[in-house]
Amino acid sequence: MICLLAWSALAQPLKSATLEGIVFAAEPGKVFVPVEEAVEALKWSLRQDDEGKVFELNGLPMRAGSLRCLTDGTELVDKELLELAGAPASALDEKGRFRVGRLFRGFTVLVSAQRVEVNLAAQTLECWQGGRLVLKTRISSGRRGSTPKGDFRAGPYRAVMHRSSRYQNAPMPWSVQINGHVFIHGFTSVPAYPASHGCIRLPLDEGNPAKLFFEWVLNGTPVRVR
Repeated sequence: MICLLAWSALAQPLKSATLEGIVFAAEPGKVFVPVEEAVEALKWSLRQDDEGKVFELNGLPMRAGSLRCLTDGTELVDKELLELAGAPASALDEKGRFRVGRLFRGFTVLVSAQRVEVNLAAQTLECWQGGRLVLKTRISSGRRGSTPKGDFRAGPYRAVMHRSSRYQNAPMPWSVQINGHVFIHGFTSVPAYPASHGCIRLPLDEGNPAKLFFEWVLNGTPVRVR
């Protein structure tokens, strides 16, 4: 009986990790996860340079700059690259999940909805994909309460370089509309207090949160401003 119970326990698949996937509007059809989380779950080798950048994934050489990065330096790997490095992956199912790896070495990826939270009092913006915080950055909103509060959606208009039709053709790089003439966009000046005409400014330095936000957020993603 003891032997049978032991065999029964060994025969059960190990409970695998579930990683929150990240999708980008700029790369439709691709799903990303942090490379270090994937490597840990797959029990793969990972070689990095002196700056912590990946240059070999499970023996597969990586070109410099070939992995997408978050503003905190976290490097991401997509499903196709994991397959190329030796991890089979299933198709995305109706619940937004797929499996990467084999029975005892692998993980499940869950692709949840995006959402954006703007806190005017704290002057911060957070981007979430399910339970994963993709981006947190400082902002500068509209002075004298000119940024409207409420529940909006990203888009439909967006532009790598938009110019203001109201304020002397001012450049607004990485612009995403959220409500009429109110955009979330990059700007050269992002002080720690409300300073805009109503838009939500994001930094262009510090890893360029403005560019990351533009490339990440899907049209239709909920944007809550409070």
